[in-house]
Amino acid sequence: MGDKRRKGVMGMAEEKKVRTLEQVQDEIRSYLGEIEYLRSQIGAIDATIADLRIVDATLAYIKEKGKGKAIYIPLGSGIAIKGKIENPDDVIMDVGAGILVGATIDEARENIEKRINALMNLRLALLRKIEEDTRKVNELLKELQEMSPKKE
Repeated sequence: MGDKRRKGVMGMAEEKKVRTLEQVQDEIRSYLGEIEYLRSQIGAIDATIADLRIVDATLAYIKEKGKGKAIYIPLGSGIAIKGKIENPDDVIMDVGAGILVGATIDEARENIEKRINALMNLRLALLRKIEEDTRKVNELLKELQEMSPKKE
């Protein structure tokens, strides 16, 4: 009878070990999924920063050489209309929620720079989170390796 009880206890211990292995594996998968999501967010941030830098460079060019220049103004769907820059220092910018305000080119460029800085700070925070999650995955992998049965 003592033998049966011992086997029952050992069976429960093995079951607990298997469950723990599965829990660690699930946690690793969860962290890896989060890391992948964070990387995709960084990609979106990078694309937005690139777009903002193009707009900033365009504004700088218009300020320097834009007065009197003929340009094509995009209307959407690949359609543009010819126009002429009369006052290059009079721009309209979106300040959020679809609200447009008049601004100078310098004000618009300053707004762009602030947006870029905010995005860079967010990007840095996401990179730190990826680093933290990667450390946790490495710790869990070590734990998983210690839990795995040794082959002799």
